[in-house]
Amino acid sequence: MSLLGILTRPEGMLAVLWPANSVFVALLLRLPVVNNPVGWMMALGGYVLADLLTGNDLATAVSLALTNMAGVAAAVLVLRHFPRKHHTPQRPFSLHLGLGAAAAALSAGCFALIYGLILADPDPVRTAIYWVVTEFASYVVILPFTMTVARAPVIVDGFQKAFAAFRDNWKASWHLLPAVALLASILMADLVGGPGAIVFPVPALLWCALSYRFNQISFLMIVMSVLVMVNLEHDLLMSLPEGADPMFSIMSTRIGIAMLVIGPLTVASIDQVRSDLLGRLEHAAKHDFLTGVLMRGAFMELGQRRIDNAAARKGTFAVLVMDLDRFKQINDTHGHAIGDSLLVEVAQVIRNNVRSDDLVARLGGEEFAVLASDISSADAERLGKTICDKVAALRVAVPNAADICTTISIGMLHRQGTEHALLDDLINEADQAMYKAKDYGRNRIVAG
Repeated sequence: MSLLGILTRPEGMLAVLWPANSVFVALLLRLPVVNNPVGWMMALGGYVLADLLTGNDLATAVSLALTNMAGVAAAVLVLRHFPRKHHTPQRPFSLHLGLGAAAAALSAGCFALIYGLILADPDPVRTAIYWVVTEFASYVVILPFTMTVARAPVIVDGFQKAFAAFRDNWKASWHLLPAVALLASILMADLVGGPGAIVFPVPALLWCALSYRFNQISFLMIVMSVLVMVNLEHDLLMSLPEGADPMFSIMSTRIGIAMLVIGPLTVASIDQVRSDLLGRLEHAAKHDFLTGVLMRGAFMELGQRRIDNAAARKGTFAVLVMDLDRFKQINDTHGHAIGDSLLVEVAQVIRNNVRSDDLVARLGGEEFAVLASDISSADAERLGKTICDKVAALRVAVPNAADICTTISIGMLHRQGTEHALLDDLINEADQAMYKAKDYGRNRIVAG
């Protein structure tokens, strides 16, 4: 990572973007096993070796490495005080990563000032400010991505799902339009040039921020920043009069990029919080607060879609209606708290034994239902039998008394989706089969 940053370093300047520090911060926070003396010594060696390989002398390499590591230490000290869930941005960007970036930049600037005084730099204050600005820009641009990027298998799985979506439905490619617009705006900025080019990508950045997840937009920020900053600094250095000092102009460009990035990142983080909140509200509206399975209304809506789909493609499905045996007696004897605990345990047994895409619902009271698509009659009956056996083996602790147990009666319907059917009618049919199971002695499955 140090070598990659050095490749973006204009002659006599600090690198345009320096990813090594942000990567190191993310490793220390996300993999605490790295945060030990051995990890720090290996990082120091990497920093020094990268500078030695690119022509710096040992003293310069060591001073640069220590300055970088001072910034990393400051960022870690600040960010570790936030709860772990805040290590990935779930609230406006500036509330935590911005503080970490500022702390790192100021720490690096202080070290640069000290080295400047020791080495008799003609203007150590200016050098320190240059370090602060450059480090702040690098952290702001890169740290959000390193703190939110997923592990490699997750990334590969994401690409595979995206490719499958594009292959199955070409309209999914419209999702790429914001990124394409961003690339087009960057190319326009490069072609037009001038001081106003830095704001050309702003509309596309905001579009991306409202269209993609935070880790995706943070990656796009890196791509945009590298392309825009390299081009702007190249044009700036080429257009300066001979003998002019480019440092203040370079600092202006880099702090401008940092400010440009913070806006879309803040929008993206706020939008993600809003989306997550809406998702939680939707989940709460559709799921039973006690057992966590679907409520009747959501089950009827989602289940009817499954049945209609089965009818369209002549698929099979099964509806199972289940009712706990003698549940009222348990409630009356042990109280509703114990009854609720039993319902939670039974719901967990059902969820653990159905397939991941089967629908499970609490229809009301102690009655549950399952809708399983693309299943044979024999497999549906085996599923019901398994649930009966597992519920019968269940034990729920009761304070100062013996553990309680229960059984469950199940009515099952299996249908071929050859014609339109209403889930409400199917549940009523399965309900009748369930009552037959109770009449036959309970703790069994009866097919209707």
